[in-house]
Amino acid sequence: MIETNTKPGQRKADNPAKIQLFGLRLSDVTLREAAVSAVNRAIEGPKLQIFFVNAHCINIAAKNESYNSILKNSELLYADGVGMAIAARICGKHLRNNVNGTDLFPLICEEAARQNVSIALLGAKPGIADACAERMRAKYPDLSIAWSHHGYDTRNDDPEIINAINSSGARILFVGKGVPAQELWIMDNMPVIETPVILGVGALFDFYSGSIERAPLIMRKMKLEWLFRLLIEPRRMFKRYVIGNPAFLIRAIRWRFSRQ
Repeated sequence: MIETNTKPGQRKADNPAKIQLFGLRLSDVTLREAAVSAVNRAIEGPKLQIFFVNAHCINIAAKNESYNSILKNSELLYADGVGMAIAARICGKHLRNNVNGTDLFPLICEEAARQNVSIALLGAKPGIADACAERMRAKYPDLSIAWSHHGYDTRNDDPEIINAINSSGARILFVGKGVPAQELWIMDNMPVIETPVILGVGALFDFYSGSIERAPLIMRKMKLEWLFRLLIEPRRMFKRYVIGNPAFLIRAIRWRFSRQ
């Protein structure tokens, strides 16, 4: 079943249809709608956390109750990757778009530049977030990146980091610490972070800084980006894809029949 909370006269991007998968309420929108919605929320408030859910996330949530609880109680989740599209089809549903953070990021930057909304970047190894910021400034000259910082601080440094984020005046914060560390960090610190919109974006800064090559466009169109990542990082990605993908499909089938 697809739910929609849209009322007459409301913007579809801000009131997306919802699809139930794995006990999660996923917003079913296009990438452009997701970008516009994020920037509008940054301008208007109230606070919002945006998380992306892919096959790997579902596998982690099955074993990590704290992370699973965050996803179940989140206002805005997007289905990320071909695995989620396959799971939707197994369950008799259809997702309009693959709304992943990597493809959404430049659209948010474009819209943020257009509406004069500043952003901040937190995560990855030292120098990566800064390099990502420089590349995005070059691509979108009107984009205001108020602050950037690596993600290798201990929790003892969180007050200093949070003060810097708040002082920057950024309206959108991208946090790339990996799943589930970034989601746990966001929810722990959300009460004291003044930035209205916070997204958990995984390895996004690595791609846009140029430190990790992204799959060629033809492989992305063929839904084989996961295979490219496995080929370039076989040791790190073996468990996630070779073992994780079949486990995810089994979970999708089990969830489908449990709903019956």
